[in-house]
Amino acid sequence: MSLQPTLFHLGGENCVTGSSHLMQAAGLNILVDCGLSQGADFSTPMESWPVSPRRIDYLFLTHAHIDHIGRLPKLLKSGFSGEIICSHPTNELLLPMLTDAMGFGAFDDGEILELSKKIDELSWGFEYGQELSFARVFRLNWGGPDI
Repeated sequence: MSLQPTLFHLGGENCVTGSSHLMQAAGLNILVDCGLSQGADFSTPMESWPVSPRRIDYLFLTHAHIDHIGRLPKLLKSGFSGEIICSHPTNELLLPMLTDAMGFGAFDDGEILELSKKIDELSWGFEYGQELSFARVFRLNWGGPDI
């Protein structure tokens, strides 16, 4: 197990939308954002990611814009069952934003309800500047003066 982190830009690297970045460190797969690309912006298809969505341990969401959360329903349908971690305000907006977006997509009412329940079960919020400790090897100070 390498202690040197590896970072993969899966979307939003050289464009505006589709933010998705995978960090592999200390045996963990940590995804930062899972956004929907819009227009001509490129994002790597999930089928081509370096790891399967079911092997992602954590998803950190920076905020609730669709270009940062819009592929979350597909991530769940592809087997993701890790923790979804974001600030309390982002967590409050997550379900209304995704429920609305899924209504425009290829999801029927039953799928929207099922995915909404799953998102609610897996997601939790924190206070800005709060230090977060995880059972699996790492600690994070999200915000505050130490960033």
